[in-house]
Order: sequence, then C-alpha cells, then structure tokens
Amino acid sequence: MAVDPRHTLGFLAGGYRNVAQLKGIELPQRETSVTYESLVIGWDAADWKVVMPLLQSGKMPALAGLMHGGVHANLATLDPPISPMLWTSIITGNWPSQHGIHGFTEIHQGSVRAVRGSSVKLPTYLDYLEQANIPATSVAWWPSHPAAPSALGGYRISNLAASESGQWLEEGIHPSEHVELLASLLFQPEEIPAQAVSSFFPNMELNGEDAVVRSVLKILTHALNVHTLATFALDHGPGGHASIYFDALDHFMHLGMKYMPPRMEGVSEIDFAHYHHIVEAAYRLHDLFLGEYLEKLAPTGHALLLSDHGFESGSERINQLPGHAGAPALEHRHFGMFVGSGPLFKPNDGWSGMNLLDIAPILLALHGLDIPESMAGKRPVGLRTTPLRTPSTLRGKTTAERITLDDEELLESLVDLGYLEENHIVSAEGRILENIYYLARSVRAEGRLDKAWNILSQINLQADSPPRYLQLAASILADSGSYDRLNELLSNYPQRSESLIWTYYEQLVAAHKGGSIQVPDLLFQHPSSKAAILWARLLWKAQMWEPLEQWLALAPNTVDALNLKVRARIRQHNWEEALEAALESAQLLVHQPFVHGALALIFGKLNMPEEQAAARALQRQMLGVQESVKPLFIVTGAPRSGTSLTMQLLQNLGIPAVTDGERGADSFNAHGYLEHEAVKSWTLTEQWLKDKRGKAVKIVHPLLAQAPLPIGPKVVIEITRNWSSILQSQRFMKGQTEAPLGWSEQKQWETEAEQARLQLELDPHLRWIRLSYEEVLKSVEIGQVTPALEQSLSELGDLCGSVVDISVLKAVVNPSLRRF
Repeated sequence: MAVDPRHTLGFLAGGYRNVAQLKGIELPQRETSVTYESLVIGWDAADWKVVMPLLQSGKMPALAGLMHGGVHANLATLDPPISPMLWTSIITGNWPSQHGIHGFTEIHQGSVRAVRGSSVKLPTYLDYLEQANIPATSVAWWPSHPAAPSALGGYRISNLAASESGQWLEEGIHPSEHVELLASLLFQPEEIPAQAVSSFFPNMELNGEDAVVRSVLKILTHALNVHTLATFALDHGPGGHASIYFDALDHFMHLGMKYMPPRMEGVSEIDFAHYHHIVEAAYRLHDLFLGEYLEKLAPTGHALLLSDHGFESGSERINQLPGHAGAPALEHRHFGMFVGSGPLFKPNDGWSGMNLLDIAPILLALHGLDIPESMAGKRPVGLRTTPLRTPSTLRGKTTAERITLDDEELLESLVDLGYLEENHIVSAEGRILENIYYLARSVRAEGRLDKAWNILSQINLQADSPPRYLQLAASILADSGSYDRLNELLSNYPQRSESLIWTYYEQLVAAHKGGSIQVPDLLFQHPSSKAAILWARLLWKAQMWEPLEQWLALAPNTVDALNLKVRARIRQHNWEEALEAALESAQLLVHQPFVHGALALIFGKLNMPEEQAAARALQRQMLGVQESVKPLFIVTGAPRSGTSLTMQLLQNLGIPAVTDGERGADSFNAHGYLEHEAVKSWTLTEQWLKDKRGKAVKIVHPLLAQAPLPIGPKVVIEITRNWSSILQSQRFMKGQTEAPLGWSEQKQWETEAEQARLQLELDPHLRWIRLSYEEVLKSVEIGQVTPALEQSLSELGDLCGSVVDISVLKAVVNPSLRRF
C-alpha cells in the first residue's frame, strides 16, 4: 500500500504550510519574505555525547551545516538543573535568586499552579533588544505565559500556547489576529498520522495500548505544535531576532534513554528491540525543525543553538530513579551544548568554558550591545566585536495577568514526569517546599552560604525531612565551616544511610575535632559520584597524598577532578601533566581564575613567556581591578624563622595585628606570638581572611599552602632564616636540644616552604616581599640597613605608607634574645 507523503515526519516538520496542506486549511497570503539577524534555538537537555555519533553518521545535516565554519563547545549548567529556572537564567543573564523563578510551580491566590513568565522579575534580552529598536520574537520559552506583547510587532507565543487542551491560546499569543487560524493548525494526538509515529518504532507494529507509544505520541504532538507555531511566527513576524524553545528532547530522553544501546541491565530484549530508536528519532526530528529555521536567517545573521544541560547516557545512565520530586533531574548532565554560527564566531578562539549566564551577553553583543548592569553573565573572550553601546537600565517586569486559568492538566503532566509529587509538598504556611529547596541550592551555587542557610531554614528541617533537604543543609554547614552545627545535624538524623556523602560529613566533623580521617572503600568504588569530589578535597586538605592519587587515577575528567589534579601535579613539579589537566579544565569551564593562574605558573616553569603573559592577563581580566580595596598583609615563614618579629615590625608601621592573645609572651618569645587560632583551624574560610583586609595575619608555611586566600590585593612578607638555626630553635622550644639535626627534616621544611611559594605564585594580586632574619639582625648590630635588605624595606614602606629605616628596626629587634 502506497504511503501518503504528507503523512511522513519529514513532511510535517516542514512547518505550518505543510500542516495546512494536510488539513486542507487556507492560509493568508504573505507578500514579503522575512529574514532574521539572529536566532536562538533552545533544545532542552540536548547532549554532545548523543549528538556526535548522529553527526558522524550523517543523520543531523542541519546541525552539521550550522557547525561548519562556526564554533561549538560545552555549556556549563547551573545548580539545580531545573528547566524553568535555567531557561529564565539564560534569557535574563542572571541567577534564580535575582530573576524570581524558583521551580516548576508557584503559589497564586492560595493555590499551586505552573510557574508563569509574568513572575520573572528582571528584564530579558528580548527587552534590551527592543529597547535598541530590534524586534524580538519568542516562541514557547519556559516560562513565558501569558505572552507579553512586543512593542515592535514581534510574535510572542508562550510556553502554554501549544498545550493539548488549547485553553491557553488566547492569553498565549500576541498579536492575536491569527489565534483562530493557529488553533485550527494545531494537532491533537489522534490526528498525527501513524506513519509519522512509526519513525520512532521501526521494528514494531504500532499498538495504541502500548504505554511507551502513547507517551511518544503525546510528546511528538506537542513538539510538532511548537514547530507549527514557530514557523508561522517567523513568517509573519517583522524580522530582527527570534528565540524558539523545545522541551521535547528532555521528555523523549527521560522516556527512551534506558532503551538506548547498549542494552541496560533490567531492559528486556524485546523492549530494547522495540524502543531503542526513540532518542535517535527525536534528535533527527529536531534537526529537521532546525533546517526550517535556518532558512529564515539573513546571510550575515547569527544563530545560536544551545541546551540548558546534558543528559546521562551510556554507562552513566541511572537504572532506577528515587521516588521523590525532581528525581528526573538526576539524569541531567552538567554540560549542555553550545553552537554559534555567523561572522562574529571564529573557530578555535576562546569559546570553551561558558555557562548559561553568558548567553544573554553573547546575544546582545551580536547586536552591538554591551552587558547591562542587571546581568551576571560574561562575554566570552572569543567574541570580538566593535565597541558596544551600553543599554539603558530597564526596570523589572510588571506584566499583569488578566485571566486565571485551570492548571490541572499541566500539574498532572509534571507529576507524571516525576518533577512534582502529588501534594506538591506545600507547607502549612502556603509555601512550596520544593521551591525553597531549589532556591537554597541555587543561592549556594552562587557562593552566598549565609543566605542559602536562611532560605533553607524556612523548611523547618526535621529528622524525617526528605534526605535531599538534609544533605543540602549539611553541605551548606560544611562549606561555611559550621562544624558544631553540622555535628548537631548528624546527631539529630540517626536514620541516615551509610552512604559516601554522610560518611564524608562524619569524617569532616571528626577531623575538626582532631581525630584521624578514615577513608572509605566506597570512595574508590564510586569515584565519579558527586560525594567523591568532596572526599578528594578533604584528602587534599588533610595532605593524604596516597589515597588522593589512588582516587585521581580512577576519577572522571570533570572540572573539579581536573583542578585537583592540577594542584597535585604542581605540588609534584610535574609541569607537563599539570598543563594537560589545566588546559582540559579550561576547555570545560573557561571562567576559572585559579586555572588561568595555574597556567601562568606552569608556562613560566616550562619557559613559555608569551603563553605565561597571556594566561596571567586573562586571569587578571577575570578577577577584575580591585585597586581601591585595602590589602591583606600576610606574614609567613617556617616556624621559628622570625614571623613574630615581622608581625611586630608591621605593628610598628601602623598595620594592626590579627591576634586572639591565646599565645602570649613566654621564655621562647619575649614579645608574644601575635597569631590567631582560627588560622590553624579547619574552620578557616576565605571570608574570615577577607574581613581582615588592612591588617596583618600570621600564616606559617605549612598552613599557607592550604589557606583559602581571598581575591584582591595581598602583601606577603616572607621572612627567611638559616635552616640550621630554625631547626635548633624548634628543638630548643620542644626541649629536644640534644637530638641530632637530620637532612630529611630540613628537606621536609624546604618542601613546605616551596609549596607555600607555589601557592603564592598563582595569585596575580599579590606583592611579595622577602626579608632575611640574619640581615635584619646585622642591620641593627651595625646601626644601618644593609644593602641586601634596603630594597625589601623600601617596598614594605611604600605599601605601609611609612618609612622603614634603622630606627624602626631597632624599635622591634633585640639581638640579645637570639639563641641560635
């Protein structure tokens, strides 16, 4: 029997004109052809690991054409990987804590409903484009209902407009003159030709009772309807810019990834045979859609294709998801896709390492606009544009809804997909607990730990709270160094499993109390788990090199694992492997000042001055200029090298010493130690040191290599002393004056000093002054500053705003106290 060509998926993917032909619907005449200067195509959850084999076999020609001559890279997601939060971060260039979308749902008039675009608090890149007189069309962006009118005639079609019920069309489309026509063009599932559906199931006869077939039909119907609306909007819009979003790939993969080759344990041979084409067919369908959109791109236009996150495939697939809200997000991978095409996209030119916040700045730059103050994203170094205009400040959104509609269909769909629980986890106070949890996770990802804890505390955590809530609480307490509260949390949650993550928190508390760390075998059985990287960082901090190396040999090449490998290889002076790991980390995520500082150090050690200068310049650019900030003064050296003397010198120059007075003057140090116990503690944080700007903190060599130094100007005064004198002084202090001095002991202290210096070399905002203990004493003895010391004291005086002459030295140095 001959197949009607209009029933094929390829025909339906041709857009609204083909759908109208199939349905026998007459279309209005369109006299002029419209082209667009920029397009953004969003494919939720699209992943390079799935796409690359399809590209190599020629099954995605439109994407291959877009990539040819353009750029493609990984695109790092944000935490948590929840689609409405992420796509709003993409279009606003900002964090969820700022843009106001915190989950799939929201409370409205006392009831839970699907989240609305009218709840977005910040301007989007659509608003900034139209402010610059560039029409902006948007189709199905999540969330965008009710559709906000375009001031310049762009089509605005909301994420709810293509819903199967059709009840959202009136509020979901602007301009509204063609709403009735578009309603007639939209498919119901029963209208999709069987031939089109069979593309997903080439090895089986379609059966309407099959749950997988029904699910594919539902997702396919929605995808085709979005495409129908998108092609109509592009044809009837005014040009300029258009953004089009599809959620279908995410749904197709949640449904079909477990059937992908190779066959997973637990998937029957017959199910594998029937369903293993679903994901491939879904990607090929989206490639057909993409081809239609690219035909609307002007010859000098730019196109972006991106996904908000990836999707686990191959051996990383999850066999059984836990039964809690948001569990499908566990199948999401940290890196999505980015493709850019057009004159301003130059291949191999700094396009790696972006995250979702960078998309809005990129798009605006393509139209000659700079980054607005409201955006947190960065413009990649690879995007070379002419001088950019700074957009005017736009106020937050004030779109008002006119009609309250029934959300049951959408909420049921989210429950079916696993993103919501039946009761939506609403508290007695009328708050959606899952949204509080998502927001706290997001704020923690921003690095605002106090704020994250305050948000999470709204949940009123109990021993029977969902484990994911308790794990987030533990992670915030651990990151902020609140170990007593972490111990209290562990004590109040006795029924926790002995998993790698909870074992980590137990050992962290034990280490804080001075106990030894017991490394679990689970670390090496599950080296790619998220808990494993926390364990690896603990091993680094505890200087447990052997188990750390064992883990590094098994760990996947993620950003976190690669950065630990960079540190480990720098410590070993293995510059070649350190370079390889640093470059790979920068490829995955470019905005990492630490990595570029490491590259500057490594290039210097490899005698590559041009590369060293470029890496250091890029690091400085990322950190920004902080000249107006007071410097943090750090005094360092080996114990008994003269660090207390140096602290006294700074005090005499008007730099206050940070000291808690715990160690006062004694027979070994007549003027006191001028140190603070917090520096020796596991609770030492970057914020604690940051708060000490303008003051002097003593951090001896062994502690300096692990110290979380804050961003910004720092003055490090390192005092050196003859090693024999240092070791004899240490023995005298410990009452071991008769013990012989060993070469290995001196070598160990030299290694500690070297590691501390390597740490300092990573920092571009650091001024390093070296003083010699022997030269300081000699200057006092002869009554004048020695030539060897003069330059260092001059630099110190400039930074302290005082003159450092022989009178200053005599005021703090008593040569008679020297014993060795």
